[in-house]
Amino acid sequence: MLTDDLRESPLFATLSDDQLERVIGLMEEKHVAAGAVLAREGDFAYHLFVVAEGSAAVTVDDQPVTTLGHGDTFGEIGVMERGRRTATVVATTPMRLLTMQIWHFNRLTEELPEFAAVAKELAQARLERSQSSLSDDGH
Repeated sequence: MLTDDLRESPLFATLSDDQLERVIGLMEEKHVAAGAVLAREGDFAYHLFVVAEGSAAVTVDDQPVTTLGHGDTFGEIGVMERGRRTATVVATTPMRLLTMQIWHFNRLTEELPEFAAVAKELAQARLERSQSSLSDDGH
């Protein structure tokens, strides 16, 4: 059930049932094969993604940063702050994703300040982790 998929994501965990139902109405479910490029570093960011099933590898400057799995989100940095993807994300298994277009995401952040605050906090933490990971590798 889509509500359960979203509830397991830190980005959506604090939303009420009514708010989650609204979010679900703005999302699209997609299935992708292993090897699919879901986001390419430097491309414009048009979607936020939630991993419902499967896993993906995240790289920055062709260097491994992390692996994403059930409940993880990606794309929030691009849709919130930069306008461009800050990492490349490639499916390592077949995946089921929930996606939200940038204009729906922006409308939610305007209407739900608590959602906006969590999204900003998660985006900032992810950006700091990826920069730290790269500097630990000597980049």
